[in-house]
Amino acid sequence: MAAGPAARRRHRRRIVALVGASASRTAYALVNARWRQWLGRQPGIEVRDAARAIAPGSPPPDYIIHHDYSERFGEVARPPGGKLIAVRTWDFGPFPPTWVEKIRGQYDQLWVHSRWVRSQAIASGVDPRRVRVVPHGVDERLFRPTGRVARLPTPKRFRFIFVGATIVRKGVDVLLAAYRTAFRPEDDVCLVIKDHTGDVFYSGLSLRAEIQRLAADPRMPAILYIDDYLPAPDLAALYRACDVAVFPYRAEGFCLPVLEAMACGVPPIVPRFGPALDYCSSRTAFRIPARRIRLPMRGRFAFNTLGFTEDLEGVDFCEVEVGVLAESLRAAYGCPPERLARMARAGVRVVRSRFRWRDAAVRIARYLGALDRDGAGRVRPRPAPGERARRRAAGSRDWGHAVGG
Repeated sequence: MAAGPAARRRHRRRIVALVGASASRTAYALVNARWRQWLGRQPGIEVRDAARAIAPGSPPPDYIIHHDYSERFGEVARPPGGKLIAVRTWDFGPFPPTWVEKIRGQYDQLWVHSRWVRSQAIASGVDPRRVRVVPHGVDERLFRPTGRVARLPTPKRFRFIFVGATIVRKGVDVLLAAYRTAFRPEDDVCLVIKDHTGDVFYSGLSLRAEIQRLAADPRMPAILYIDDYLPAPDLAALYRACDVAVFPYRAEGFCLPVLEAMACGVPPIVPRFGPALDYCSSRTAFRIPARRIRLPMRGRFAFNTLGFTEDLEGVDFCEVEVGVLAESLRAAYGCPPERLARMARAGVRVVRSRFRWRDAAVRIARYLGALDRDGAGRVRPRPAPGERARRRAAGSRDWGHAVGG
């Protein structure tokens, strides 16, 4: 009996075409670059650039993975006899309805980066059988607790660090207010803020001017502002020069800098809400209460820097109170060094156990193999009337534990 297409694929190298930039200095391009690097090392898998994979005369790819935010989430042709996978995250809660329709009608699977985003995708109407979680990772050879330590131009002994775009979604305004509340200029503490205003996704949104104003104010505790793209070895050295990381985000799909800080032995302060619950526990992090805010809405969200918009039906995010974060900053500043060291070791163990890029590649290879075995790829019917509302309610219940003291 002749072998079927799935059986034939198992006995040759499977071709994966990855749609999306990997050389630009954006968050999703970094992920694509790491996926290309580590997935290509998996047995039986060949990773190709999308343009090469669909060139005339080339064998069609077995899988097309679409991870590209440089343009509207549009049409991607299904490879003949192959599978089509969307990688989408959404920081603001329920997925845009147009995304849901495209995923349900065109794609075999949806990959997201955290259980939080998975719950939101399902609540928005995506079939839970199609949704898979592929967490971000770190290269543990670079992000580790030992190694070069950056020399910072501050005499202050204790250093907090924030890494990421200095935008309201990431809670930088809350951080600045809490830091000013918690400390005085004479305290032996410095807040290191590592920005990246060169990322096109955050163009025009940065709080850079406000941060620079506060850093120059003699009535403020010390602030060191860095606005440079740092290669991974330099970024790891910067983490190692600090004691505690702070990420009071309102909305995130994963928040990779938290994981990078933990890998370098720097315990983080995070909300007890959202994606950080996948990798932060009371043993590895200072988890603080956050108020969940869910608002129905019908409006249009503009990607001003990219030139297109998406219609939304609701938002779901959290809010950390300034006073609560100030208390946590003071507690971390006064934390016994032995406890910080225990948290650091526990965090490193968590990262190295399941949050490396190689772990993501192994998971991806497993998902691709399951797509072959399960024969996924059939477009399933739309949910019955009222099903989307039921799933949205179920998703809300699933994450009710994410809020509290």
